[in-house]
Amino acid sequence: MKIKKRIFSLALAGALTLGLLPAFSSPALAADGDTSYTLTIPSTLTVANSGWNATSGISATGTLASGKKLTVMASSANSWALKSGENSVGYNLATATGTYSSSATPASWEFTELSNTAMTKPMGIIVEDYSSKPAGTYQDTVTFTAKVEDAVVTHTTLSVGDVIHLGEVLSISTNYYTGGQAIQSSKSPFTLVRANVNDDPSSDTTVTEAENGQYYVLKGNDGSYCVCLGTPGTSKVEATSTSDGIIVNTLDGNRLYFTTHEPQ
Repeated sequence: MKIKKRIFSLALAGALTLGLLPAFSSPALAADGDTSYTLTIPSTLTVANSGWNATSGISATGTLASGKKLTVMASSANSWALKSGENSVGYNLATATGTYSSSATPASWEFTELSNTAMTKPMGIIVEDYSSKPAGTYQDTVTFTAKVEDAVVTHTTLSVGDVIHLGEVLSISTNYYTGGQAIQSSKSPFTLVRANVNDDPSSDTTVTEAENGQYYVLKGNDGSYCVCLGTPGTSKVEATSTSDGIIVNTLDGNRLYFTTHEPQ
């Protein structure tokens, strides 16, 4: 009897947006100012079964400049499928075991601190059931892109004079009350964004995020917005062309007011 086999192979390659080497078949070195790192990604992965298939993970060593993080993203040549001719088997790039989903978001990795000791983060693929697929050699290539970018600053406490810059996060366990609106801990963490706000009393308030929006707005983890952040009478905090966020003006118990922050 002739036995037909299904052979699965996933090639893992990489391209640095900041770096010296075009591939990750061996450790890749990169440098950017005070940041230097070695990023190691396995070069191949052979699928042993449907479901979870682990690798040795992604590891990094080196140093990161203050306020920076190393982010690693991935893309698939076959749109997250192992292909053999016209036949394909879907898979998810993931950090932990789970159930295959055709709509899953590919895994990504962040390193917020580095040292001379390798920091390893898990990586594997979750493969759909391929028991009914015909024999063949199924392959795909995943390309990894690494970049150094600003780390998100998270504020867990507040005091008068504290500044929350655009894009930073407010993570709280206490409810605060501003000029006509509550900042509810159940919607934490909040991200500071700029937005245009339609505050016509005859209609529901609508908020549209915009890079050059007129106001600073806190966006909750459920997608809702806190727009009334200022003192009574000036409840919305305006964003000027030179401002970079909001500053705590008043903190009296649970009463919290912000004003526009202008960098010195």
